[in-house]
Amino acid sequence: MIFTIFGATGDLTTKKLIPALYNLYIESQLPEEFTVLGIGRRDYDDAGFIAEIEAGMQGDYAEWDVFKVHIQYYRMDFSNIDAFSAFSAMLKTHYAGQLRDKIFYLATAPRFFPIIAEGLIQNHIVVRGDLRSKIVFEKPFGEDLASAKSYNRMLLQSIDESQVYRIDHYLGKEMLQNILIVRFANKIFENIWNFKHIDHIKIIAYESETVKQRGGYYDQSGALKDMVQNHLFQTLALVAMDSPTGLNDRLIKDEKVKVLQRIVMSDDIMFGQYAGYLDEKGIPSGSKTETFAALKLYINTSRWQHTPFYLITGKKMDEKLFRIVITFKDSSFFFEKGQPEKNQLVIEVYPREGIEILFNGKAPGLQAYAMPMKLDYCHLCNTIGNTPEAYEKLILDVIHDDASLFTRWDEIEASWEIIDALEMIKHFEPLVIYENQTAILAKLETLWKEVKI
Repeated sequence: MIFTIFGATGDLTTKKLIPALYNLYIESQLPEEFTVLGIGRRDYDDAGFIAEIEAGMQGDYAEWDVFKVHIQYYRMDFSNIDAFSAFSAMLKTHYAGQLRDKIFYLATAPRFFPIIAEGLIQNHIVVRGDLRSKIVFEKPFGEDLASAKSYNRMLLQSIDESQVYRIDHYLGKEMLQNILIVRFANKIFENIWNFKHIDHIKIIAYESETVKQRGGYYDQSGALKDMVQNHLFQTLALVAMDSPTGLNDRLIKDEKVKVLQRIVMSDDIMFGQYAGYLDEKGIPSGSKTETFAALKLYINTSRWQHTPFYLITGKKMDEKLFRIVITFKDSSFFFEKGQPEKNQLVIEVYPREGIEILFNGKAPGLQAYAMPMKLDYCHLCNTIGNTPEAYEKLILDVIHDDASLFTRWDEIEASWEIIDALEMIKHFEPLVIYENQTAILAKLETLWKEVKI
């Protein structure tokens, strides 16, 4: 197997892809013969590239010296379509014995996707029907609906959908995979998973970091394209989908698409930008790009009549977290002391993987005093050995031809239609400048008076 990474000199390779491949190697999940081939425009040889990776890696890699002999580097300007002819010849010359299984991972900005894909296809490096040749696209797939359609049209004119893997690494996270199990394997949840019993649902994704060195990329995307179009919408679809007629890849995705196609956006939305964003490297003066987005929406299905969904994401927050909070409706009973609070199911995706159930019970003592209580399940506490990262799971699925955790084209199309509409609305919304998490959430609570943030 040859695992080729375009854009290999970026942070994604050092922080996620190489560690994931290393762990798969340690777990004996990679073929006996494999090469990790980094493609970039910087002037490295193999040793220089490996040294650059080592400088940015964190953690314990006890078998690194054994693994790194599989890493090689090829200098190439992948923005030049003419460079792919020489790349094809190099593969046939140096990797002839490993070309039966070829994975091409595009860890680049979306604008390079069509050039790289076209170069691979035109030079017969990836051929229609050869299911051992696959192209993996990092998110976002496209910059808007028009570009995404153009990329997809070009791909499917030349190769099969089964050779295309559009990755959203959040779908590889353990607790997001757990959503369907929690819902459909437990009668106590699925029977009340509807507007009659649920008051509202929040999906929250905070990032403590600023844009750092990604300013040039981030200013072209913003929070809507960087987080909402993929991570938050995919999570929303898993939470809100109707029961599929079977738990296979196609049927689950059919139901997810129905959710995305029935989203109705509320006017109660907010966009913000953290103070100091304009001083970041690569950010043009006067940029109106949002680093914070808060959306209130509804899903026009019989299951979710009038139930509000709240999606919140932002950079430079006080903490990094991702959680889903399902809040149930009030109890109809009155207690003389300690009025019950609303039940909640909290699915914690990051940093702590787990599930909390908040319920009401009797306080200790002689009085019939209702008080809130909590059941707490820690997912990581039940893991023995290496805890698989999202990229480990997804890379292994690509190797094994399993597309169940990858986004299908109609999912991407539906999400881009919503984002394009929001991009139009965004220009008419005031951009809130915020110093920290407390400041922006205080403003949001003023807008969403009916819900506690």
